[in-house]
Amino acid sequence: MEAGNLTRRAFAAAAAGALVAAPPWAERLGIMCQLGSSEQSAQTCLEAAARAGFTRIQATFSWDRVNAAFLASLPGWIKSNGLQCQALGAYVNCLDPATILMSTRREDFDRAIGYAAEVGATRLVAWTGSFSPDLMKPDPRNQQPDSPDRIRRFLDPFWKRIEAARLHVALETYITLACPDAPALAALLKQLPSQAGAVLDPPNMTPPARFAERDQVMREMIAALGRRIQVVHLKDFRLRGAGGAYDLPGPLDGELNYRLFAKLLGPLPDDVPVIAEHLAPAQFATARRRLLEIF
Repeated sequence: MEAGNLTRRAFAAAAAGALVAAPPWAERLGIMCQLGSSEQSAQTCLEAAARAGFTRIQATFSWDRVNAAFLASLPGWIKSNGLQCQALGAYVNCLDPATILMSTRREDFDRAIGYAAEVGATRLVAWTGSFSPDLMKPDPRNQQPDSPDRIRRFLDPFWKRIEAARLHVALETYITLACPDAPALAALLKQLPSQAGAVLDPPNMTPPARFAERDQVMREMIAALGRRIQVVHLKDFRLRGAGGAYDLPGPLDGELNYRLFAKLLGPLPDDVPVIAEHLAPAQFATARRRLLEIF
């Protein structure tokens, strides 16, 4: 009995220590900074993030349009605003890299592996991918049986460098892309090294046919992806028209159950970036206040 009491006391002490050590949500909550391709657009976004009270960001920019001066200056711009870049958008199309999505080519993903350390990022975020250049447009070829293998073959040559750089690659998907839901993405991740993980984003991975069951789908996706979750994105969604597509507003402006979402995120490791997105810089402060009321 005494041994059992000691075990329970030790567990309680460890749990209490973990609670004390966990950063408060006011510190942990991050923001997506869409930096464009110029110093002016980048500085405007970073300054808005800092003014709104954020200290953590995902930095995303137009890799195929930025110049060497932009890349050399970006770490200083981030630091001067008191921000920590946890994740770096390197949105290559892993399924079909010749089809450009979000201004990121194969060679941009390659250089992002070396560049991540410059901005302090520990995660690169990439698309599972599509044969269409339009992210919102379904393409039946994306769901071919060999699509997961095509993604794996694209990533295979990069893993040694990714591991040496102490990075993780968080694969992001959408209902129109390859591996469009949590079970399919989890099956792909089983074929990839531990450096590969997932972006948890319920609007991206909820089949429209199950929108009415979205709370249960969210529980299922977190259970399916589990420890492979490397980045969390916070936005919202609602069905558009007849229900075959989504509108994707910023967080708390759709029909996602954010109180449930916040509860389900509780067990995730503290170092997993939690990033609000689909917000203009003018919306950063209001969105942060509203999210902290939930979290």
